[in-house]
Amino acid sequence: MEVSFEKKDNLLLMAFAGRLDTVASGDLMPKIGDAMDPSVSDVTVDCSALDYISSSGLRIFMTLYKRTAAKGGKFTLKNLSPQVCEVLNITGMATLFNIE
Repeated sequence: MEVSFEKKDNLLLMAFAGRLDTVASGDLMPKIGDAMDPSVSDVTVDCSALDYISSSGLRIFMTLYKRTAAKGGKFTLKNLSPQVCEVLNITGMATLFNIE
């Protein structure tokens, strides 16, 4: 699992690549915590290279969504693969997030 971060004013852009599973999620949470400084209110996640997401990965999306919502910000997922989109639809999470 690879992740990249880029900050632009109050926006945090992230790009996930590979498999967002239990092992990757455990490694990823501290990195996300470091990147989510107080100035960040909006988060956009590019999922174009995300091959797979597990329930642990969904938990990361929910955590990011809740953190941005608490600040009155916007959480956006973009470039979802059909497989990841299907998981979000099955779990009902697709209705929570802004998806581009």
